[in-house]
Amino acid sequence: MNETKPVKEKDEARDSQGRKDELVLTTDSMDRFVKVFEASARRWELVIYPTMLAFVILAAYGFFLIYTLSRDIHTLAVNMDPEMGEHLTHISDSVAYLSENVRTMTRRMDRMTNSIDDISVKMNAMENLDPMLTHIRNMDASMRNMTITGDQMRNEMTYMGRNIGRPLSKMNSFFPW
Repeated sequence: MNETKPVKEKDEARDSQGRKDELVLTTDSMDRFVKVFEASARRWELVIYPTMLAFVILAAYGFFLIYTLSRDIHTLAVNMDPEMGEHLTHISDSVAYLSENVRTMTRRMDRMTNSIDDISVKMNAMENLDPMLTHIRNMDASMRNMTITGDQMRNEMTYMGRNIGRPLSKMNSFFPW
């Protein structure tokens, strides 16, 4: 019954040296291959199907847990603050307003930085104005002299006031008014 006659199909292949080898499949080897493949498939079916069933059960249970958790969190949020949605809307609006203000502040800080850079450049240019600084120093010295003279005049006026005030105070005691 088992014949080892060649099957009609022949496959020609070349090896690394370029020679042709003919591959001949027999019906007996083909039957063995099919039986081994079916046995292997049955073994895999015993593993795969229960695994798939367990995965479906775990996925359904996971969905149930997530649904229950989200429902509990919703209940907790409503019990804590019934108007939480409205408050979150206000917070969202406030964050958007704050974001716009920060952008405005950033633009103004950039402008201030540019202005300070300009001032720095101008201050560096002023350091080269030595004749003007000499005049300013002279004006400063003159102002100091004027301050000293004014202070001396104040002291003299105080002294004069004391000297005049004593005789007048005696004369005032004679007058009734």
